[in-house]
Amino acid sequence: MERRALYLYLSCELRLTRTEVRKLPGDICAPEDLLNLPDSFLDTLPPGLQHKLEQLPDTVSQLSAALREIEDALYIRHIRFLTAEDTDWPERFSTLEDPPLWLYLRGELPAEYTPTVAMIGSRNASSYGLRMADFIAAELAAKGVSIVSGLAAGIDSRAEEAAIEAGGKSFAVLGCGVNICYPKENYALFSKLCENGNGILSEFPPDTASRAWHFPDRNRLIAALGDCLCVLEAREQQSGSSITVGSALEQGKEIFCLPGRITDPLSRGCHVFIQNGANLLQSPQDILDYLGLRLRCMLTPRTRSVEALSPEEQHLYRLIREEACFLNRLLQRSGYDIGTVMRCLLKLELEGYIEQLSANYYSVC
Repeated sequence: MERRALYLYLSCELRLTRTEVRKLPGDICAPEDLLNLPDSFLDTLPPGLQHKLEQLPDTVSQLSAALREIEDALYIRHIRFLTAEDTDWPERFSTLEDPPLWLYLRGELPAEYTPTVAMIGSRNASSYGLRMADFIAAELAAKGVSIVSGLAAGIDSRAEEAAIEAGGKSFAVLGCGVNICYPKENYALFSKLCENGNGILSEFPPDTASRAWHFPDRNRLIAALGDCLCVLEAREQQSGSSITVGSALEQGKEIFCLPGRITDPLSRGCHVFIQNGANLLQSPQDILDYLGLRLRCMLTPRTRSVEALSPEEQHLYRLIREEACFLNRLLQRSGYDIGTVMRCLLKLELEGYIEQLSANYYSVC
């Protein structure tokens, strides 16, 4: 936990970036080690980093007091500070060549076992793009798929809102501190993302304002957290969507793009991505089919045990074991909401407990 304290102090107090932290000697493992940096080493650092390190206190007791103040401030604001030492650190970051060293979090992180789709698009979306964001995100959420995006105006926020309204989970990666709602008009959505199993996360410490250079960093995390990337609208020229697509490709992620009219400038980016090998998205089922195949490949062979299931999954499994039945019947008999039922059914099906004999008709294997 000493490295956690080190990163917390460097990030929150001194405002070092992960690139600057990686310029420090490898034997720096605890905050107090910072007080022993030789002047000869400091002289070799860039001026900006030198200036930040000049703000270090003189004694260990002063440094410890500063850390306590930081921890107390985060606790009051309901903000968690995570590093790779934490058990819930996202395994999905393993696809990144330059993973984050830390995260600030309000709410929850996407569950590792839950399929998650990164959904992005234009800030100045068309009515068609917004309708598709509503439809696709809601359909995926109803099937137990989580949505991750960037809380930006347009496609991002519309998809996140639709997922929550459909009873699913949604997560936003910010290019600012997790206590700042940007843009301000998304404050109602921002508040929803802080509760009920949703989440807001950022590499940037609290009170950090949005800057243009923050967004490529943010976009690589959006791509990393999704099992695939869905682009709903994008202009042809260099844009935030194209940066995210590039990051997703570097990570080996599958890309799905929504086609549009050839005369629509908001669809030209998607058409270029499709020409270059992205999947043409015709319906949410295209993504669900891909997620099902991917998750089946990820599952390790094991002996199935009903006791290993969650209470909701056990209850639904027993109902289906009593008699094969349709989705509507399961909803009536279980009393669960549609999001819970579809999430549980997806897991039961992928792990081989049940099978879908026809559309929405389930039986035990």
